[in-house]
Amino acid sequence: MLTKKKQRQYLYEKEQQWLNELTIFGETQDENALHRLRLGIKKIRALVRLTEGVRGKRLSGDLRPLKKMFRQAGMIRDTRSQLRLLEQHQLLSPDHRELRVLQLKEAADKFCRCVTDYRKEGRKAARLLLADVEAIHGRAIRRWFAGEIIQAGVLLTKSGDELHLARKKIKTLLYVQKMLPEKQVHQLRLDTDYLDQIQDAIGSWHDCVVAAAGRPDQGDAGESQMIQECRAKEQIIRVLADDFHRKVHR
Repeated sequence: MLTKKKQRQYLYEKEQQWLNELTIFGETQDENALHRLRLGIKKIRALVRLTEGVRGKRLSGDLRPLKKMFRQAGMIRDTRSQLRLLEQHQLLSPDHRELRVLQLKEAADKFCRCVTDYRKEGRKAARLLLADVEAIHGRAIRRWFAGEIIQAGVLLTKSGDELHLARKKIKTLLYVQKMLPEKQVHQLRLDTDYLDQIQDAIGSWHDCVVAAAGRPDQGDAGESQMIQECRAKEQIIRVLADDFHRKVHR
């Protein structure tokens, strides 16, 4: 069972984590702080998805105050990743690189100007979530995991946005398992190394696709190489995802 006390403690810890990283980013614009901020919120969202799946009650509205902040942080993260990959493939002229760096700086500055509002909205979200906490029984958790694994397996046979959605489901499974009691983890028998490997492969593919879509010029020397890299990364996912439902359990 996932008790109310355990969930409340978890929510409080993650709230403190992302609030601390919000302060750090506001003062330094440190890329790692932004990553840790998004990670803390993702873990909160994972618990919400478990709760929604088990109770059949929509709680995403509790997270609405965090939506704008999370979206803006994601845009900054994607822009940084895109810039890095385009530079690696030599697909940016000096002028285009200067423009991208300026856009990134403007987005980060805009985010920092909203830190006080984001903190206020985040605390509001925390109060809403804490008010909705209820104990979750072990049998319900096992049923939820089984359903999510089936859905992830189906999504892994597809491509594009659905592959990205499969990654989100897999990461949610990993986040939720880490908050469960040891007995419950043992009963699930998940191969977390395999799940982490496949989600990481999808993440690498997705970053490459986003960078390829954002290249400023067509026909550059590195363009075909980047497209080939996207295809190669997708093929790695296909190999990993083969017989997913057997591999996912130890």
